[in-house]
Amino acid sequence: MRRRNARDLLFIGLTALLLLVLVIQGYRMMRPQTEHADAERMLYEVALFQMQVLNTSLLDAADSGGTNDLNALKLAAYSAAFTHDRLVNAVGKDRLYAFPAIGGLVDAITSWQIGGNRPLREEEKELLKEYSGIFSGAVQSYQQLLSDGGQVISSKNDDLKKAGKQLADLIDGK
Repeated sequence: MRRRNARDLLFIGLTALLLLVLVIQGYRMMRPQTEHADAERMLYEVALFQMQVLNTSLLDAADSGGTNDLNALKLAAYSAAFTHDRLVNAVGKDRLYAFPAIGGLVDAITSWQIGGNRPLREEEKELLKEYSGIFSGAVQSYQQLLSDGGQVISSKNDDLKKAGKQLADLIDGK
């Protein structure tokens, strides 16, 4: 008899433990998840990092002597364009400027490199210097593009559009 009571007690204890675990798991599922980071915010941080890398690469490219020296710049520009494009898709094309001038830089460098390794012409060096100067201002706006709540700040987006237009005009006038 005593053995049966111990077995019953063990069964009731395990059943109570199982029910307690189920209640705790249910509570965790129902409460808001505050410890998860916002994916759009994280993507913005990656895009900002890529823009800063591109800015640094533009400053380094001003001292380039030949077209082969622009490979790092082209890769940085491609990465920044790719990441920003994904951010635009996540946030919304109607809310965030697409910044096609970065892709224009990749196209320009590619066209300079088609003929093989050659010294950069003065007008190409000048274009890179002007692009770098305008882009540095765009990075300043990019750093403040999203609010803490994840909303696009329209004045900074407008600054980005203005810089993007200047950069596109610069690339198109090459």
